[in-house]
Amino acid sequence: MKFMTRSKLAVLFVLTMLMVLVGAVFGIQAQDSELRIGLQNVVNLDPALGTGDPEITFNMAIYDYLINTNADGSLTPNLATGWDVSEDGLIYTLSLVEGATFHDGSAFTSADVVFTFNRLKEVESPALNLLGEFEIAADGDNTVVFTLSSPNADFAYGLSGNQTFILKDGTAEPNVLAEGDNPYANFVGTGPFALTDFVSGESATFSAFADYWWEEEVGVDTLVLVFIDDSQAQIDAIKGGSVDFIYKVEFARVAELQAEGLTVLTASGNRHPVIRIRSDEGALGEDVRVRQAFKLATDRELLNLDLFDGGAIVGNNNPIGPKYGPLYDGMIVQEYDPQAACDLLAEAGFPDGLGADEPIEFNVVDAFNYADMGVLLQQQWAEGCINVDVVIEPENVYYADDRWLNVPLGVTGWGDRPTPQEYLATAYQTGGAFNESHWSNEELDALINAAAVTADVDERSAIYSEIAQIFNEEGPIIVPFFAPIIGVTAEGVDGLEVHPFAGRTDLRTVTVSG
Repeated sequence: MKFMTRSKLAVLFVLTMLMVLVGAVFGIQAQDSELRIGLQNVVNLDPALGTGDPEITFNMAIYDYLINTNADGSLTPNLATGWDVSEDGLIYTLSLVEGATFHDGSAFTSADVVFTFNRLKEVESPALNLLGEFEIAADGDNTVVFTLSSPNADFAYGLSGNQTFILKDGTAEPNVLAEGDNPYANFVGTGPFALTDFVSGESATFSAFADYWWEEEVGVDTLVLVFIDDSQAQIDAIKGGSVDFIYKVEFARVAELQAEGLTVLTASGNRHPVIRIRSDEGALGEDVRVRQAFKLATDRELLNLDLFDGGAIVGNNNPIGPKYGPLYDGMIVQEYDPQAACDLLAEAGFPDGLGADEPIEFNVVDAFNYADMGVLLQQQWAEGCINVDVVIEPENVYYADDRWLNVPLGVTGWGDRPTPQEYLATAYQTGGAFNESHWSNEELDALINAAAVTADVDERSAIYSEIAQIFNEEGPIIVPFFAPIIGVTAEGVDGLEVHPFAGRTDLRTVTVSG
């Protein structure tokens, strides 16, 4: 065995130190840990307006919420360390974390929160549907006070809404590339990662924020979002080792991925597709008998068997699912009767069926297994005298220009929400930001408003049962099933818990080894 002389050891030490210095200068890390996520391309990056999972994932890297929503639907403090509510339910006082800074080194204060929530009003963010009417004021640097115009039993959930990322006071163009030497000057938050590289349509790279205020250490040094629109390409990427995590995987691919040695993670929630008819124009929506025909021609049990091997929960015509316990009305039974559907259509003036002369365009978003569901529905509806032509589009195309809000007949994938009131206020109340069916029902509006001010579970449950009956009898929607979110991780990924709303998966505790 040979031993090094002192002179050789000294040279080795000098070389080692030089390597460390070079690494410090050029940002090279000897043991850099990296998490790579394959997901669809982002569409609208404005933190106050983005609604899809990719946008939420992107913004959760850079920004923080005041309050986080856990996988089980509970609320937990984040930038807000706690909150108090007045006895009349009109004043919410939030204490803010001290010592937090933005990526540019400026201090986080109450002024940033005031700016953020006033901006939500200015840009007419979807977050307002659950927040309702409020005024906000600072009470010193570390306290904010929200004053409501009327009680809102879900206001705390509104504060944790998907679009309520906290911006720096005065941010004029959030998430817009800037001219000059600092193109990411408008991507500044208090979040766990800072944006270091962004190639539109390809990838976004983030580095862990060294001065992040959180008590624990962020688990990885680098986060990379790899934009892959095609679901098969995402699967190929994780099987080939070019990404470490994908979400929104089809149930039918689970066994295949497990056989590859990959880890499959699931999260139960209220995720569901909405098959909806535009109710404000044309033959499809104006006659309730046509809506009922679609419902009668839909075999929910068979969809569950074909798409999930029976592993989903059969839905009815109501977005409030079993996740919500006593708030869910499970007494409504959906009948499958294609002949009754044909008879109703004949009564409504379609003796040869709907779309007999020319198929009705049925727009389906290509996410999860909704494309397969669209084809199955086409076959089922044909038995009920409904003739449709399935048009399948990628998520980032379907949602990009609000086409999904205007097509006569379509499928929209709705992610999990911590409170059912968010669905009702956003998608079914007259004037809701995402009222895709364009449905306006005065009785429904009154019940939604009543639920908003009702905190008692039994009373709210009774209101929601009335709402379920209206959906069943008159509503222009079908909710065929409630299905879990499925995510897949590569070997070496630990500490990852998929959120029922996949984009809100907390990446701060994730580690990657090997």
